[in-house]
Amino acid sequence: MTPPNTLRLTVIQEAPRPRDLERNISRVGEGIAAARGTDLIVFPELFLSGYQTTALNEIALSLDDPRITGLADCCRSTGTALLAGFVERGPGGYFDAYLAIDRDGTIKNPIRKTHLFGTEREAFLSGDALEPVALCATKIGVLNCFELEFPEVSRTLVLRGATLLVAGSANMHPYERDHLIASSSRALENRVPLAYANRVGSESGHSFCGSSRIVDRDGSVLAALDSVETGGVTADVVVDLRHEGVIDMLGQRRPELYES
Repeated sequence: MTPPNTLRLTVIQEAPRPRDLERNISRVGEGIAAARGTDLIVFPELFLSGYQTTALNEIALSLDDPRITGLADCCRSTGTALLAGFVERGPGGYFDAYLAIDRDGTIKNPIRKTHLFGTEREAFLSGDALEPVALCATKIGVLNCFELEFPEVSRTLVLRGATLLVAGSANMHPYERDHLIASSSRALENRVPLAYANRVGSESGHSFCGSSRIVDRDGSVLAALDSVETGGVTADVVVDLRHEGVIDMLGQRRPELYES
């Protein structure tokens, strides 16, 4: 049992099998079962399908799909919440989205990627909302890969109540350094912890660079994997901690000076 205002986070760094929904969903279920004692487990971007941008009708899922409700059963039986990337079959097209399931098995609205990278714009619709999701009785701001590189996204989520940031990614070489810097920066500038789950392996012409980590509110790294390891790391983070004085970053903002 973790102390009050503390969450135990596990981030998974692996390579999904391209277009193999059954195997990847099974792997997520295995991860949930093995993570007993963890409050929230996080898998990388598009983990359920692999990093695919073609023939999306074959790999897209709706929330009422029995395979997703099966994952909800896993969350309920273990008391572990889940964030995992998938292709959402949405109105009018497909979204690069995050599946969010609370530890009681409640399936939340998908979190749709708002800032698409490169050729993703040709395959997916863009999400049009930035709102925290409530998991583990905590408001969590979910960042999907490229969104980590936009300070405005994280700051907006924190201003709207997020006390934890979670970034799932399919970040590839040569951009490893970008996300190492961004993950610590987003935590430090908002004074909230951040969990970063990136994948490894090669797919669709890309080589993915791992380096998943859990970062504390001061930007320090609590746990990390290198650029090729597979597996997971776990750390406890404090959420809902109020800041005062010189590190009250939100309270000292002067938005009247900033561009909109």
